[in-house]
Amino acid sequence: MSRTMTRLKVIGNQLRAGEIDIVKSDMAKWADSTVQSIGLRRDFSMQPTRPPKAKIDLRAAKVDDDIAERVFDSSGLVERDRQFLDRRRAIWDAGFRNAYVALDPEDTPVFLSFFVHNSQAQQIADYWGPLFQNYGPDTMLGEGAWIPPTFRKLGVFGEGFHLTSEAAQAASGVRYGICYTEEANRGAIVGVYHAGYEVHQLRTETWKLGRRSVTFEPATDAQHQLLADHLETSQRTS
Repeated sequence: MSRTMTRLKVIGNQLRAGEIDIVKSDMAKWADSTVQSIGLRRDFSMQPTRPPKAKIDLRAAKVDDDIAERVFDSSGLVERDRQFLDRRRAIWDAGFRNAYVALDPEDTPVFLSFFVHNSQAQQIADYWGPLFQNYGPDTMLGEGAWIPPTFRKLGVFGEGFHLTSEAAQAASGVRYGICYTEEANRGAIVGVYHAGYEVHQLRTETWKLGRRSVTFEPATDAQHQLLADHLETSQRTS
C-alpha cells in the first residue's frame, strides 16, 4: 500500500473516531507549510564516542513477528501516541521489515527504529515520495524512531539508537547511516547525535495546496549552531 493510500485510510479512521482537530491540523499542513529537517550521518568506519548510558539496561534485537506484535500494540495509548505508532506499523506493513528494537532486561521493547537499505529504493520512492534522496548502496536510512510513553525521560534515545544502528550496520555491512529529524525536535536531534551521528544536510519540505516539493543542501553553520543550542538546553534541563 502506498503512503498516500495509507494516509487516506488513517484519515478515514480519524474521521470515524471524531478526531476532527487532528485531521484539520494535517490538512493545514498540506495546504501551506514549510518544514526543515536536519540530516545527520554516521560513518561506521570511525569509532564514535559512546552515548550516555540510559537509566535502564538495553540490548538490541531485530524485529520479528513476535516482537512486532508487542512493539506495535497501541492499546492504552493516548490518541496522539496511537497516531504516531500506527504510522510506524504502516511502515512495517508496507514491507520495510529491517527494523530493530532496544529491549530492557524483561525483553520489553523500549525503542524502535527502521533501517532501510538502498535495495528498496523503488519502495522508498513509492512510499515516501521525494522525501529521501537515492542515497546509494553504502548507506542505510534510519526512520520511524519510537519510544513508548512508559520509557520516556529515561535517556533511552541516544543509547537505543546507537545499539540499533550498530546491529543494523553489522547485519548489512554499509559504511554510513543517515536519518532526518525536524529542527524543532530537540530530543531526537540530541539523541541521534549521541548515537554517533554528525550534522550533514538540510532538507526543506514545502506543501502548497497539496503539492509537495523537497530540496536538499549541505548543512550550514546555522544547523551546527542549532545542534549546539539543543545540546546546551538538554544539559540544563537534565
